[in-house]
Amino acid sequence: MAVKDYTTKVAPAFDGLLPDGERLLAAAPLVQDPGTTEDASVRDELIDLLDPTILVGLGTFPGNAVQQAVWGRAVIGPPGTQGRLLHAAIGAVTSPAVAVTDRRLLIVEIDVVPRAQSGPGKWFGPSDQVARERYGVDKVAILGAVAAPAGALRRGRLLAGFRDGSGCMLVCSPPSLAPAVVEAIGAPRGE
Repeated sequence: MAVKDYTTKVAPAFDGLLPDGERLLAAAPLVQDPGTTEDASVRDELIDLLDPTILVGLGTFPGNAVQQAVWGRAVIGPPGTQGRLLHAAIGAVTSPAVAVTDRRLLIVEIDVVPRAQSGPGKWFGPSDQVARERYGVDKVAILGAVAAPAGALRRGRLLAGFRDGSGCMLVCSPPSLAPAVVEAIGAPRGE
C-alpha cells in the first residue's frame, strides 16, 4: 500500500478528533519497539546464569544483553519524560497507530463503529472508522525524527527525540510508511 493511500484512507477517522484547521500529515500503524528500556549489563547477566534457581526452572533470566545487541534501545530518558510516556502509551493500546499533524504527534487507536445502534444494521450495516487519541505531544516539545538504522530486523524504525532529552523508537508496520512519518515530524532542529 502506498504511503499517501494509507493516510488518505484513514483521514476520515480523524474528522471528530482534530480541531478546525489542524491537518493530518501522515499516519501509520505501530508495533511497540522490541528494544530494551534500560541499559543492559552483560556482567550481571552472566552472573545470573549461575543462579541455581534458573537451572531448576524456578528463577527468571532477563536476557537484556542479546535484546539490546540486536535491537538497541526502545526508549531513552528517565521516568516521566516524553519518550517514556510515549513508549508506555504505545504499549497500553491494543492496536496503536501514530498520526502526525501540523501541530501534534498522536498515538491513536482506530476503531470501527457501526452506524446503526441496534438490530441487524449494527452487525451487518455500514460502519465508520473513528480515531481515539490515547496520547499526544505538541510539536514544540519535539526536536525531530530520524530513520533508524536499516537491516532485516530494524525495518520501519524511527527515533523521535524530545526537548526534555528523551527519545522513543517507533516501529511502523508496514515499514514503507516510516519515511512519511519521519518527514511529517521533521528533521532534528536545535533549541
